[in-house]
Amino acid sequence: MSDAMLKTAMTASVIRSLVICTLVCLLLPLFSHWIQRGQTRHARSLRQLCCVLPFFTPDLVTGFQYRLTASAWAGLSGGLSYVVLTELLYGTLQFFRAAALGLLLYRILPSASVTTESIHSWRLLRTQIPTVRWYREWLRLQLAGPWRTTLLIWSLTAVVVFQEFETAALMQIDQHPWSWAVGLFDAHAAWQPLSQSLKMASAALLIEMLLLIPGLLAVACSLTSSAAPAEPCPVRLTGSRIRSGAAWPLVGLSLGLLILIPIYSSAPAALRGIEDLLSDSVAVRRTASSLATSICCAAAAAICALGIASRLSPDLRGRQRILALISSCLLLPGLAGPLILSLGLQTLFQLPLLRPAWDTMLPQLLGQILWLLPRAFAAAQLLWTEERSESLHAASLLLQAADSQQRRAAAGLIWRLQDLPLTVALLVLTHWAFWDVTTASLLHPVTFEPIVTRLYNEMHFARTEALLGLTALSISTPAVCLTVVGTVAFVFRLFRRQ
Repeated sequence: MSDAMLKTAMTASVIRSLVICTLVCLLLPLFSHWIQRGQTRHARSLRQLCCVLPFFTPDLVTGFQYRLTASAWAGLSGGLSYVVLTELLYGTLQFFRAAALGLLLYRILPSASVTTESIHSWRLLRTQIPTVRWYREWLRLQLAGPWRTTLLIWSLTAVVVFQEFETAALMQIDQHPWSWAVGLFDAHAAWQPLSQSLKMASAALLIEMLLLIPGLLAVACSLTSSAAPAEPCPVRLTGSRIRSGAAWPLVGLSLGLLILIPIYSSAPAALRGIEDLLSDSVAVRRTASSLATSICCAAAAAICALGIASRLSPDLRGRQRILALISSCLLLPGLAGPLILSLGLQTLFQLPLLRPAWDTMLPQLLGQILWLLPRAFAAAQLLWTEERSESLHAASLLLQAADSQQRRAAAGLIWRLQDLPLTVALLVLTHWAFWDVTTASLLHPVTFEPIVTRLYNEMHFARTEALLGLTALSISTPAVCLTVVGTVAFVFRLFRRQ
């Protein structure tokens, strides 16, 4: 990949990312208002689930679904019209993913450390303080207060969209329209020297750091703010004047493009493919071995990442800024994206001291743990709240009661407050690690082919029933395994306290 092509791909990717993340920040109040307009708690939860579900759809499946669409447009129209149509479809898919991520961040991000009352009080001092100092402090208060959530969402969604690879690769977003990740991955897979790949990755890393600057400034101002954290309150919706009904078409289009259309178009052929696959004993053994190993590696990475994130969460919530800064730095490698992270680990494991561990599962496992850490930390923010901890403590005391019914009630409460959310978090993290094509492709040992790399390679050729069946098995198997494990854990906890 030449320098000129790299610059073109970088420019196109940055523009796409900036447009999408800006649209997300503008339209998030509309989605939030639509969610809060639900009549009951269950209705609001269902609406929120519909909005965030596209973020959990595997990118590989989405790209595979619309690969033929992009190819058909290339054959029918070609030229500029093909570029515009393909870019519009790809940008729409990425917008709905980014919007789902933004809504998740609304829920995860803690309340601002500067209240509106503090900002109003500072405005009253406008005539008593020198102009430069007043504006400097006013900007700091805004960054730590009203602007913080928006800037963090803007930065994180921009980085996620900029890093996207799997959908772009299968939709052939490699030249007119462009994607830097696809170009770099293809060049590296074509035996480009590692030094040249790192040079290209460093340019992408610099752009990601620039995109993160607004969010990092907001975090830094929050850490240096002397004000006490504000009480949690509902997000004030600037788009509340817009009718909530305007969100219905967007939510329906999001679910249709990313979930319903792939299921409807692939389900019959996938069922036939599963039937044919199960009739071949050799294919069953090969698939079962690859699936089992991939799931075990993904589950191990998820458990390690969630365990580390649960230890980082108190540091970031605490008042010791040094510990918070160190903990934040541990999340940065994952924010760099799987491609840059994997290339960095490739370089690290080429050192003489670590080279013996290169052809093992350690590089892939380490890469997936580091990539999952930011996502695991977000899950930990949801799981380990002060209110949940107090309830769990009360339930643990109730486990010592003499009455067996009270012990069963306490066991059920602990299951709902701790075990079930923990199982769901592990399921989601395992799902993400399992479908991480980039890390698995670049860091897996020679003796093992992850199921996701096999799917990625075969998806470039034909849309066969066998391939659809294997994809369906790959999607359902991790969920079934962890559901069984969670059910067994619940039964064990329940009967242990009889």
